Amino acid sequence: MKRLLSRTGCWLLLVMLLFQLAAVPAFAQDTAVRAEPLAAGIEQLLAELDKNPESIGLHAGIQVYDLTEKKILYSHLADRTYVPASNMKLFTTIAALDRLGPDYQWKTEVYLTGEVSNGGVLNGDLVLKGLGDPSLTSADLQSIASALKEKGIEQVNGKLLVDDSYFDGIRLGFGWMWDDEPYGYSAQISALAVHKNAVNITVEPGAAAGDTPVLTMDPGTEYLQVDNQLQTVAGKGSQIAVERPRGTNRLIFTGTIGVDAPPYEEAVTMEDPALFAADIWMQRLGAAGIKLHPQAKAEKTTVTNGVPFYTHLSPPLSEIITELNKESDNFYAEMLLKTLGAVEKGEGSAEAGSEVVAEVLKRAGIEGGFVQKDGSGLSRFNWITASQMVRLLSFVQDQEYRDVFEQSLPVAGVDGTLKNRLKGTAAEKRVAAKTGSMGGVNTLSGYATAKNGNKLAFSILINGIYKSKYARDLQDRIAILLAEYPQSQAPGGETSEETTYKLSALLDPIVAEAEGAGITAGVLVKKAGGAEEAGEPAVWFEHEADTLLTPASNLKLLTTAAALDQLGSDYQYATELWGSAAPPSNGIYQGDLYLKGYGDPTLHTEDKLKVQEGVSIESIVAWLKEQGIKRVNGDLILDESYFDQQRLGLGWAWDDESYYYNPLLGALAMNRGTVMIEFEPGSGVGDPVPIQLLPKTDYVTVINEAKTVSADQPKTFAIERDRGTNTIHVTGNLPLGTAQDYERVPVENPALYVGTVLRETMEKDGISFGGNSDIRIGTVPAQAVKWTSFHSRPLSEIITYLNKRSDNFYAEMLLKTLGAVRKQEGSASAGVEVVMETLDRLGVPSNFDMVDGSGLTRYNLISPRHVAALLEGMAAHDEYQTYLDSLPIAGVDGTLANRMKGTAAADNARAKTGTLTGVSSLSGYVHTQDGQTLIFSIMLNGYTPKSGFLIGIQDRIVEALASYAD
Repeated sequence: MKRLLSRTGCWLLLVMLLFQLAAVPAFAQDTAVRAEPLAAGIEQLLAELDKNPESIGLHAGIQVYDLTEKKILYSHLADRTYVPASNMKLFTTIAALDRLGPDYQWKTEVYLTGEVSNGGVLNGDLVLKGLGDPSLTSADLQSIASALKEKGIEQVNGKLLVDDSYFDGIRLGFGWMWDDEPYGYSAQISALAVHKNAVNITVEPGAAAGDTPVLTMDPGTEYLQVDNQLQTVAGKGSQIAVERPRGTNRLIFTGTIGVDAPPYEEAVTMEDPALFAADIWMQRLGAAGIKLHPQAKAEKTTVTNGVPFYTHLSPPLSEIITELNKESDNFYAEMLLKTLGAVEKGEGSAEAGSEVVAEVLKRAGIEGGFVQKDGSGLSRFNWITASQMVRLLSFVQDQEYRDVFEQSLPVAGVDGTLKNRLKGTAAEKRVAAKTGSMGGVNTLSGYATAKNGNKLAFSILINGIYKSKYARDLQDRIAILLAEYPQSQAPGGETSEETTYKLSALLDPIVAEAEGAGITAGVLVKKAGGAEEAGEPAVWFEHEADTLLTPASNLKLLTTAAALDQLGSDYQYATELWGSAAPPSNGIYQGDLYLKGYGDPTLHTEDKLKVQEGVSIESIVAWLKEQGIKRVNGDLILDESYFDQQRLGLGWAWDDESYYYNPLLGALAMNRGTVMIEFEPGSGVGDPVPIQLLPKTDYVTVINEAKTVSADQPKTFAIERDRGTNTIHVTGNLPLGTAQDYERVPVENPALYVGTVLRETMEKDGISFGGNSDIRIGTVPAQAVKWTSFHSRPLSEIITYLNKRSDNFYAEMLLKTLGAVRKQEGSASAGVEVVMETLDRLGVPSNFDMVDGSGLTRYNLISPRHVAALLEGMAAHDEYQTYLDSLPIAGVDGTLANRMKGTAAADNARAKTGTLTGVSSLSGYVHTQDGQTLIFSIMLNGYTPKSGFLIGIQDRIVEALASYAD
């Protein structure tokens, strides 16, 4: 089915509206006659989007409710769940007003651990304790310092301590993306925070082209180290990038700024911001004339009792939420959410804060059916519906804080994030609403004053956006219709009837179940070959097949198809061994040894980490021994220059970095970028948990603090790697009786991992190194001598493993290989260019977004029609059989080994799975009962609390196709 597009007078629209009213009894009133022109106007806007290839993929949940007359005026997919972006802030701020009250003020406290002498000397420590104030500034710290001076403190002989224990130690929101971290909108969260835990960097051009640009920092601090690699060039343009390596406080500025360019400004973040606050605090104390001990150094502490020596109060919550909502401030929202948890639940965490929000929503009549993972909406794991938003906005109207809340919202054409929108329209000054925007997502929810004076609550949640302009335009045009209501003029136009397909009766009920659960379901089924036969359409079924959705690992279908097309199934990866000179005849090599990688994803050690035949570290060492090498007196140099230095895919979540499916990438990498830790319970309660590291290497440090507990105790066992390091912590309790198991953990700097294990293996096999020999990253020099080249198994085998097992590491290495081979740039972006060029030749339209090779990022957006077009194109490709053979077989192998067993689809359907939280997809080929080959693509996005529900929908569709016969 496709979207129902009704016009003025279409009785189907009235039936739809009445049905929606019945579904919301608290709002129930007959509104069909009054609402029809407004509804027809919005439907016409949606119809226009469906005709434009740059907007066809977006999908919107919309609801409009007349607060004056207590009735729904319009509802469209209002009970589907959508990623809300910054509309999530409305949930957070309303809950804060409800539980904390508009007059709530945050405290920042000062404690003394010793006595102050008559001469004003504190013979003890000075402690600054944060209680979550999001608005604390360096000027506030100056005021606090001045107040201490006025209270008689002249000198501190002890330590300067800071306490941020009011909140938990999780500094970033759930699922936030690592590549956002350097920027102010993704600042870390801490109970003691100054200047929104960011500093403002201003870049000004040098006096002449070639000069180094000047960087200034506000507030100035030594807590951050700035690496200025910028260059001044001629002209007025600027191309500036900032990077902060994960887990560090080093800022790297690269690029150029024109000599005539205006200053460039960027808010940049830091690790462990409480210590940044301590640095600023130390400066402010000195500026206030308070002498510090010469060896004074800021440290963390936890204050558990005592009376504050001084307390600073923030502005009231009413002022805080005004800045929060008008400017869409993520930091304020996150601090507010954790404050809710701390005040109401005694736990300053996002989880506890979200519990409080859920309690307020329950009071508003919203019980479940949504997910809140952060306070700001930066996380793409949040899911809400338009009807929930409207119900909450309606609830606010009966609360004492109504006016405070409404005054916090941006006003169309006037201020905040709506300052430059809707100017000169009927909506100017008549719409107050919260915006929300990030890649693929655009939302607007709030209030509108209609032309008849009625107050309307509305929510427009849009996902699947290819070009953001069309989403904003849709919101603005709806806002204008609301401001003109009830005099909105319904546009004319023909009625578009619902299309019936060959398999509609078979599949409609299954798809309806998904929609009834709030899921967006995109489905396309067509006969292989594409062309109509004997008047029969090639498409046997479709439902929202143009909707752009997150595909998860279905994206691997694109990567592997392009690889087969561009490289061929016989392509082999090379790994080369070079030397400063030829191999010596006496076995004592006096030069440097070089290992150059070309992206082989199968490079491995001969242990349980091996998943495919190919090049192993042991085989490289065996070759060296065959040449009689006994000693290397030079360095072991690893050349990974074939790929770029971007280790992670754009949009990958920071909190996945300890997991095998989130590997670090490099042209020279092994064991899919991971080490393995095997574990099992000890022999008795209280015993340490025995672990084994594979490969046995000193490249990683494993700290094992895990204990064995009785069988009836909960399992809290966890393996985590410190960010940006190779230190792995094994913690928690492992109950007796737990089966032996393992985890694979990604490592940093994959080339050095290869080099370390290579040297360790060489030494184990009797090849020694000189005392000054080192392992380092470098490039093979032009004068080097190539010793030999090792080759992987053919691409056909690599792709089979990749698709059967849905291996992210393989897919990302393959994508960068495409860029390196065809664009001479081993980057994901270059690889995507190659994929898009391949798809164009296969007849796949380009109006979708592809960002990585595996589907791990939620930046990817694609429709079932795109994927089906790819599958159809590959069905006519020379490499089709290899491609088909690479796909998991239902009930037989790979990621489908345990699905659809005992059905007509078993040992029949061949398809690629895809799974992320809130995402499930399945696309491939299946034979009907009478032997016809069908291509299908099923993509499901949205929140459901039912485990296995999305997979069940997919399996039932494929089983129905396999059982079908004309």
